[in-house]
Formats: sequence, structure tokens, C-alpha cells
Amino acid sequence: MNFKLTLSLACMKFANPQFLWALFSLIIPIVIHLFHFRRFKTVYFTNVRFLKELKKETQSRSKLRKLLILTARCLALTALVIAFARPFIPGDAGTGKGDKAISIYIDNSFSMEARSESSSLLEQARKYAEEIAASYGSSDRFQLITNELEGRQMQWLTKDQLNERLQELQISPVPRMVGKIVERQLRNIKDHGKSGIAYVLSDFQKSSAEFGELSADTSITVHLIKLQAGISDNISLDSCWFETPFREAGSPDKLMFGVKNFSGNRLENLPVNLKIDGVERGLESLAAGPDSSSESAVVFSTPGKGFHQGELRLSDYPVSFDDVLYFSYSIPEKIKILNIQGVAERRFLEKLYKNQEVFEYNSVSETSIDYSVFGNQQVIVLEELKSYSSGLILELSKFVNNGGTLVVLPDSQSANIQELNQLASSLTSGGVSFGAPSSQSQKVAGINQQHPLFDDVFERKQESFDLPEIKRFVPFRASGGVEDVIMQLQSGDPFLASYSNGKGKVYFSAGSLNPEWSNFGRHALFIPVFYKLALYSIPQQRLYYYQGEDAMVELNNANLNPEAPVKIKSVDNTFETIPEQRIMEGKLVVFTRNSVTLAGNYKLVQGDSLLGSISFNFNRKESNPAVMTESEILK
Repeated sequence: MNFKLTLSLACMKFANPQFLWALFSLIIPIVIHLFHFRRFKTVYFTNVRFLKELKKETQSRSKLRKLLILTARCLALTALVIAFARPFIPGDAGTGKGDKAISIYIDNSFSMEARSESSSLLEQARKYAEEIAASYGSSDRFQLITNELEGRQMQWLTKDQLNERLQELQISPVPRMVGKIVERQLRNIKDHGKSGIAYVLSDFQKSSAEFGELSADTSITVHLIKLQAGISDNISLDSCWFETPFREAGSPDKLMFGVKNFSGNRLENLPVNLKIDGVERGLESLAAGPDSSSESAVVFSTPGKGFHQGELRLSDYPVSFDDVLYFSYSIPEKIKILNIQGVAERRFLEKLYKNQEVFEYNSVSETSIDYSVFGNQQVIVLEELKSYSSGLILELSKFVNNGGTLVVLPDSQSANIQELNQLASSLTSGGVSFGAPSSQSQKVAGINQQHPLFDDVFERKQESFDLPEIKRFVPFRASGGVEDVIMQLQSGDPFLASYSNGKGKVYFSAGSLNPEWSNFGRHALFIPVFYKLALYSIPQQRLYYYQGEDAMVELNNANLNPEAPVKIKSVDNTFETIPEQRIMEGKLVVFTRNSVTLAGNYKLVQGDSLLGSISFNFNRKESNPAVMTESEILK
């Protein structure tokens, strides 16, 4: 079967516009007119008075005759060229040949906001669709498809109904692949059971104009109508992220952001504004070369704890959907730390955490553990436990898998190696194993200065400095899966290493804080390691989601209640929806399921309680204005 495909440019109304170049042949009759009739005859008369009258009459008649001949030649050539170029609406699309099914797809994505000389591309598409409908008969039926793909777009409409739908046409944030739309059109026409024609009106942006393998049908003709904008430049706020994974109220934060310049011009001093909770918090200017990306940062302080929402904004016209980035983050009231001790007299962790406002520190003996409090903790430290029961191992595995941070400081003298390895196997799937305690005295040979725990600890990379001394330790090795060796002994064994498990993290140490066996508890590195370790325990909330993305948000402080469901509300309370929600692993989980269609900052509420915040941005897929050429479309 042959799949007929023709291309029409929006600025022309011809199926074969290349033949219009033949209009330059009109110069031929003009040349003939200028040179062929410039021949003169000499006529002799006996009386000068008769000569003057004859000359006047001959010139007027000759001039009229020559103009008529020139006009006839030009019209004949023009008609011949137009006949070969074929008008935009094909001859077989007229009325009087039976009912037809005409499927019209109008690309109403953000890229159609671009303007030509007189109007936006979307407005042009609307007018062309009206012209297409006008060329068909009253008994023909029409289908209007847009990027929303609503159920009502499966309906077949009369000409008047189509025109009504065209007046409702608006820009949509949803991008669609043109090839998928054409497949839908062909299927709908075939299901309608009549001969049909499909029209595609789009700018054919490269990011969405993929056709793939289309099934051919000789009874259906597809016309691709390309709409062209006058300007194809754009500047996009592409992404944003915090430099560090934790926030502290009143402390400086550095928000990084990226900008993409889709133009041939260099950007200089482009202002980018930052608002936090509706208040101006920063202004930064940046530069970017032609067709390039650039990164910058703005420094600000969050005044208080709790949930916060921000927006980054620049000014760019006419494509403006990607000029703003909404984001949400939170600063916890307290980071809860539970120290389970096998030896009560150790006070190193208590001195570090107890007097810090950001931490809530508690310690219990290994003989009086309450498993029910594990779910409310962010950090659990196992300090020199004598034994690890199967129940404790099971609860700790759940704790880490659900996002908690666990620190294991083994008893350097009388460690229960078998139970310790059962714990390690449960947390690392056998990736870490401990050996018998060693009394071979040695020093920490090196540290991983690139590890996040040492961010802002050193002003510059240190080549040599004093490191902890270890007199007795429990060596462990990793057969795979260790994420980072943070500190390493002279023997090559790790002294401190981290391992990811589920949503949480485990830190294994070869030594304890016992001052008889190690000076680590009194060493200068102890404070930044355990301080940052606790700060990084806060689960990292995504700053934003893209519209159309199915966001899944865990809520630790809410219960499933059909009478008081969790709702998503806009900040100004003008929008409200009830998302899908269910209990998973003991936590209430909310699924947005495309229930939010507009970019912005939103609240998660249950009754009068604020449970969280969430932000949505329009997808940046259409930020690049590059479009396909005619040859690329027809390839």
C-alpha cells in the first residue's frame, strides 16, 4: 500500500510550491513586448495634414493591442504554473463527491505561542482549520484533535460544531509526538468507515516531530501544514538545585540554577529574581554565549523552620512558559537522634548533639530498647552493643529501608562477630563482613576529602595532617556495594564507610569511641563527620515535578481518613483537588496522577493541617525552538 504524504507551507496554498518558481518565466513575454514591437515602417503621404492624423490613430491602436497581447501571454503562463503547483486544498477535497471524514490535528503546545508577522502560530492554525472546513460540503464530518486528547475529541462534528470548537482553542502545557497523533487520526478515520483526509497543523518542532513507522492506507491522504514563526529565539530557566543537601534556618543557602540560551546572540547581565514565600530574597545576573548553557547561584537565608516555597524568574518574550521555576523545600523542626548504648559512660555524642538547637538527642541502654520509636527517628547510633538480636536486626532493616540513617560503632574488645555479620548482611545483602577484633595499632592513613561529610571543612585540599590513631578495631571488608570509603587505615581496610540501602544509609566503623582504643572521639574530625552525618539524614525532598509527571509524595505525619482526605491546594486557594492516596509501608502516600495541570506552588493539607508542599513546572521539552525542515519532515 502507498501512504500519500504532501507538505504545504502555511504561507503558501499549494501542494507543490516548488513549481511557483516558474513564475519567473513571465519575464519572457515582457522581453518580447519590449523588443519585438519596436520595429518601424516608413509610410509616404503626399499631404502632411493626413500624415499627422494617421500617426495619432495608429499609435493609440498599436499600444492597446500590444498591452492585450502581453496580458494574455502572462495570464496563460501564470495559469499553467498554478496548474502544476496545485492549490493548497486538493481538487478531490471539494464537495459533491460523497460524505468524507476529515480529521484535523492542531498542535497547541507552548511552541505555538511564537508569532509570525501578524499573529501567533496557534491563531494561524485556527484560521487554516476554518478554511479547510469551508472547502468541504455540509454532509462531511470533522474531527478536531489537540494535545489534550480529551474524550470528546473522538466525536465527529458538523462544520458548525467544528467552528465552535475552534473558538475554544487555547495553548496546552502537554507536548505530543506528531507521529502518535497521525496514527490516532488514521485509526479514527478507518473506524469511521468512510474515505478520509487527515490534516496536521504544527510548527514541527524537532523535540516532538517524530513520525516513526506509520501504517499506510491508500484510502487516506495526510497533509502536513507547517506553520513558521518570524523569530525562533528563546531563553529557558532549565533547572535549579541546592549546593548542599540540608537547610538550616537563618544560615546562608546557595541555590544553583541553570539557563539555556537557544539563540545566536550572547546574553549579558540577564537578571534572575528569587522569591521565597512571596518575598524577594535575591537578584542575580548572568551571561551566556550563543546556543549554550550557563550556571549561576544566588545566596539567601531562610528565616524560619517548616515548609517553604520559592520561585526563580527571568523575563523573555514571546515564549514565556519556561521563564519561571517553582520549587519547594522544608527545614525540619528537629533532627531526632537515638543512641543505643552498650556502655553508658560514653558521652561524646551527647556533648555534640545535646546542646544543638537543630537536634533532639536521646540515649537508651541496649537492654531497654523500644522498637516503636524507631519510625520517628532520623538517626540511630549503635554504640558498642554486646549483642544484636534477630528482632533488633529486623527493625533496623525496616528503619534504614524507609529512609533512616544507621551508624554502627562495634565493641572493639568483645564484639559478637557472628551477630554483627548478620546485621551487616541484612543491611548490605552480604556486601560487608567483619573479622575478629585486632589489636594491631595503626593510624588512619587517609580520608576522602571529596566526600560530602567534609564539605566546607577544609579551605583547600590538605596533603598531610594529623589523623586519628587506632589501637584496637574490628576490621571489615566490602565485597561490593560500598558507596564510599570515608576514612582508611594503613592496612588498606576501611575505618569508616557508607552504604546505601533502600531509601536510607548505613555508616560502618571499624572502631568505637572508647578512648582506650581510639582517639577518634577527641579528634578534630569527629565533630564534622558526625554533625554532617546527622544533617544529611533528612530525606531529600524533590524541589519540583514537571507537569504531567506522576508525582509520589510520602507523608509521615498523616493518616488515611476517607472523611478528611489529603488535598492539593494552590497557594492562593483558587485551585483544589483530591489526589489518589494509600498506605504503603506504614506511611500515607499521595499520587498526583496528572491532577495538577498548571505550573505553580501547591500545599498538601488535611483538614486545617498543613502536611507538606509541592511544586510543579511546565516541561522544558519544547524550550528548544528548533524545527524540522521540509526535507526532514518528508524523509
